[in-house]
Amino acid sequence: MPKDRKKRKGKNDQFLIDYLTNLQRLNDIEVDIPQAKIEDVMKDPRQYALDFIELEFARTVPKFIKAYGMGFDFGKKNK
Repeated sequence: MPKDRKKRKGKNDQFLIDYLTNLQRLNDIEVDIPQAKIEDVMKDPRQYALDFIELEFARTVPKFIKAYGMGFDFGKKNK
């Protein structure tokens, strides 16, 4: 294998490792369950669930957008 190709392969390998490390960091999502009185939850469990989903979705959207952008860049660089 020519030296130039080995050099590029090393850069691509490091790029892949960096990409996967960052992606793994973004995929580390902790779910926080909102605390409420059981009486309030029992009055309207559907609303409690909707509030919970909305909160978690809003918290994780930036991570999804960043992961998408990273995947797009990765695809362009490895064409």
